[in-house]
Amino acid sequence: MNEAEKLSRLAALAREGIPADVDPAHDAAERDRLVAAVSRGAASRRGALGRVVEGRLGSLRLFPAAAGPRWGLALAGAAALALALVALWPAQRLDYAVEGAPGAAGGYVAAAGEEARLRFTDGTSVALAPGSALRVAEVDAAGARMLLEHGKASLRVTKRPAARWSVEAGPYAVVVTGTAFDVAWTRGDGTLRVDLHEGSVTVRGPLAPEGLPLRAGQRLVARLSEGDMQISSADGPSAAAPAEPPSAEAGALPGEEKTTGPGAVEGGAGAARPEGSRAEGAPASLPPDGPGTAAPSWAKRVAAGDFRSVLAEAEQRGVAQVVERASLDDLVALGDAARYARRGDVAQRALSATRKRFPGTTHGKAAAFLLGRMVDDGGSPGAAVAWYDTYLAEAPGGPFAAEALGRKMVAVERTGGRAAARPIAELYLKRHPRGAHAPVARDLLKP
Repeated sequence: MNEAEKLSRLAALAREGIPADVDPAHDAAERDRLVAAVSRGAASRRGALGRVVEGRLGSLRLFPAAAGPRWGLALAGAAALALALVALWPAQRLDYAVEGAPGAAGGYVAAAGEEARLRFTDGTSVALAPGSALRVAEVDAAGARMLLEHGKASLRVTKRPAARWSVEAGPYAVVVTGTAFDVAWTRGDGTLRVDLHEGSVTVRGPLAPEGLPLRAGQRLVARLSEGDMQISSADGPSAAAPAEPPSAEAGALPGEEKTTGPGAVEGGAGAARPEGSRAEGAPASLPPDGPGTAAPSWAKRVAAGDFRSVLAEAEQRGVAQVVERASLDDLVALGDAARYARRGDVAQRALSATRKRFPGTTHGKAAAFLLGRMVDDGGSPGAAVAWYDTYLAEAPGGPFAAEALGRKMVAVERTGGRAAARPIAELYLKRHPRGAHAPVARDLLKP
C-alpha cells in the first residue's frame, strides 16, 4: 500500500465516526489553521514523505467547505497524522561546502596560503587559518565531529535544540552546542588554546577527564608536555605566555625520587614548594572559618581555575592530615589542583591516597594512570608501563584507556625497542584506529 492509499484509508476510517452536527464555518476555519501548521512542518523536511504530505495538503486546500463537515474533518484527521509523521521523521543529515581549499577528499581540509571555510547547512561556519589542517570525521543531523590536526580554527555554531558539535585536537575535545570560539592546536609541543567569545564550551582531555567548563570571555591554555592547564581572561596576556619552568626548589617529579610503580609506598611530607597558579579573574577563596558566605568547595575552585587557594588551604590544614582524612571529592580536587599547578609532590601524595583509601572507585582507578603519566614524564618509562598496565586491567574501557595504551606503546619502544612495541601498536590500532597515537602505531608497524 503506497502513501496515497494509506492516507485515503485513514480518511475513510475518520468519516465513519464524525457527528453530523458540526458547524461548517467553524470546520472550515479549523481546517485552514491545521493546513497552515502542517505546511510549516512539511516545508522543513525533505524527501518522499515531505512531497506526499504537501500533495495531500494541496488536495485539502482545494476541497470546498461546502462539501460538508464530514469530509473536512476526515481530511483534517489525515493531515493531523501527516503532521505527526513529519514531526517524527528522522531529521536530515547536515551537509557542508568548502571554500578556499581544493579537494577535501575524505573530509580532509587543508588551508594553504589563504583561509579556508566550511559552511554547514544549518548555518554553522568554520574558518581555518592559513597553514592549518582539519578533518571532518563524522556528520549527522545534530552536528559534526571534527579533528583539528594542527593550526587554528574559528567556529560559529548555530544554536539549535539537541545540537551536538565537537572539535578534537590531540587528546583534547571541545564540546559545544551553540557558541563562537577559536581553538588552536600545536602538535609539536602538545599545546591547546581555546578562546571563547560567546556561549559556553566544555574542554575534556588528559588534564580534565570529566570536562572543564569555560564561559564567554575566558581563555584556556593546556600544555600536555608540562601537565599544565591555565584559565584566564581572553584579553589577558598571561595565558598566552609560555609557562615558567619549575624552579630548582620544586625538584624532580615524585616518579624520579619516590613513586616507581604500582607497589610504591606513599612518600612523606614534602618541603615547601612554589605556590600554584590561579586563573586571572577567578574569585579568591575565603578562609574556612572566616565571616560571610562559606568558601566554595575545592572542586568548584579547581573548575574555576583557582588552584592556588586549594593548595594553600591544604597546606594550612597539613597535607598529611588532608590526604588521610579528606573526602574523595576533596582528595581528587587536591590532586587536580596540584597537577595543574605543577606541584608534583602534592599530586603524588593525593593520587596515592586516592588509590589506598578509595580502591575500586572511578577516581581510584584513574589515579593509576595519572601516577603512570607522572613517572613517565619524569623520565621513568619502565615504571610508567607498570602503572599503565594496572589502569588498563582495572578500567579497560575507562576514559584514559586509549592514552594509557598509547603511552605504554611509546614507553615500551623506548625501553625495549620497536619490535617489543609492535604487538602493542597492533592492539592500539584495533581498539583505537583514530586515536591520538594512531600515527605512531602505524609507523611502528612499517617494515
